[in-house]
Amino acid sequence: MRERSDDTLETPITSMIDIVFLLIIFFVVTAQVDKDVVDESITIAQAKNAPAVDSTDPRSVTINLNKEGKVNVALQPMSISQLQQLLLAMRTQAGSAIPVLIRCDKETQFRHIDRVMQAAASTGLYRVRLIAEATGG
Repeated sequence: MRERSDDTLETPITSMIDIVFLLIIFFVVTAQVDKDVVDESITIAQAKNAPAVDSTDPRSVTINLNKEGKVNVALQPMSISQLQQLLLAMRTQAGSAIPVLIRCDKETQFRHIDRVMQAAASTGLYRVRLIAEATGG
């Protein structure tokens, strides 16, 4: 009987290296998605008496509203009618329990916030929240 040589028992690692690189690329790309949703030019208000909420639904829609009343979703500017169409399409696809997060500037007038809230309400979405920074005081 022939004896096995230790040289023939090598583990092929080239395919494992490919998988590792694919995983690294996947995590880098998905980490960038969260940054593209938030408009950094908006300074959100502080909430002294509200508890902090950490859990976010992955289906949630974040609507950025600056102090001039301009709306963008995922840094894409849009009108109120375009926002309604987007929310209606999301409701049709995933149901009416999708959370709508309004991230508005602390100097935004309420009439602009109300327009966005009315747009969400007109599409049948009812889980609407305003984002504020919890100060814990």
